[in-house]
Amino acid sequence: MATIYTTGTINQPDTGSLGLTMAEKIRDDVIAHAAWDLVEEFTPASGAVRWYVFKCLGSLNGLGSDFYIIMGRTLATGELRFVICETYTAASHLMQQFGIDTLQSGVVMDASGRLPNSIQYALGGVVFSGGTNVPSYLAWVPSGTSTKWWIIVTEDTFTVAFNGASNGFIHAGVYTPLDQLSNPFPIQLIGGTGNNGYMTRNPAVAGSVLNSYGYALKFTGGAGASASNSIPLGFEGPWQYNDKLQNNMRAVAEVGMVMQSYPGQADYSTVYGYALGKQKRCRRSMVQNMPGGFAFGDAFAMNGTLWVPWRPDFGMIFDTGVASS
Repeated sequence: MATIYTTGTINQPDTGSLGLTMAEKIRDDVIAHAAWDLVEEFTPASGAVRWYVFKCLGSLNGLGSDFYIIMGRTLATGELRFVICETYTAASHLMQQFGIDTLQSGVVMDASGRLPNSIQYALGGVVFSGGTNVPSYLAWVPSGTSTKWWIIVTEDTFTVAFNGASNGFIHAGVYTPLDQLSNPFPIQLIGGTGNNGYMTRNPAVAGSVLNSYGYALKFTGGAGASASNSIPLGFEGPWQYNDKLQNNMRAVAEVGMVMQSYPGQADYSTVYGYALGKQKRCRRSMVQNMPGGFAFGDAFAMNGTLWVPWRPDFGMIFDTGVASS
């Protein structure tokens, strides 16, 4: 299925308007792809947030079931916050089976390693925030009055990068499992503004009782705050040079996912997992520095397509799907 790739610059008089324009550009690009629908978009009567609920269609995403990405925009500041979940009910604006990192003690995970159906979150007048039994989010906070951006939309993921006074990226959707336990529904959310990623299920904790934390659904790998938060799977080389032994291609690694550990907890061993999975359509280098003069939106040719970084001085690139020749 074709990939949609767009890029541009937004200029607005304030951050609220900047966030509005960026949110609507994300909305329009995502739902332009045949695999994605806009379930609903609304502003609660008493709220200060605009909600956008996107559905990735199970008939096209390779999983056989729908999943949802929810974006909340704070009207005053333009901040965008993103979460991922498996179930959404539009009539009540209710989401279930989401990524999380803070739980009440004694929560029993279901037979798939998800939060139980009794843990729910209703979209209301306040955008996602931290706390117990609430969805963990990743965000972009606009700063200034301008941002450059690019957006990539595929049949099972979408990625958006921001570059300006405030940099960042959001990458959400299906990952490739590498663990030995069966996981028929591998979806996740990562971003460049935090150290963590979040998934909706972990088969290692199916039926387990978790105590006070949700690290079973929290991982490192793909998060862009520093190179140490991106786990290499393969051989990395410097961006500045091609690898002669690899037919003059750059030596890049795929990005692996490692479960966050929580030493001292009794259920630590059930949470821990190393080769949990790898990110789709994402690669990283050994070093952060790009070749001289490399700018946001510039691309590397690799494997027949163009790959763009989320930040021009950081060694993580994403596949645009655009042919390189």
